[in-house]
Amino acid sequence: MSIKLTKDLTFETALKELEDITRSLEEGKESLEKSMELYERGILLKTFCESKLKEAEGKWSILRKKTNGEIEAEDIKKNHFDDSEENSSDNTQGSIF
Repeated sequence: MSIKLTKDLTFETALKELEDITRSLEEGKESLEKSMELYERGILLKTFCESKLKEAEGKWSILRKKTNGEIEAEDIKKNHFDDSEENSSDNTQGSIF
């Protein structure tokens, strides 16, 4: 039996299904065969979710308003929020949004 993911699968749907599979496996009420199918599906969903998170990781940017009123986007460096302790008291969320 081949388990495949559909092309229209979203991160949110995959995560919800993965949570449902986890709950079902933790309850232990499924047969061994069904548990193995759920486990295989869970591995595919986990891999899918991880790839979507990695893809999204590189897409974050900070929007800044220039003095002339134009908006510009600047990519957030991977360690932007961890660079210094002096920024720890700043409202980082406010500077992003």
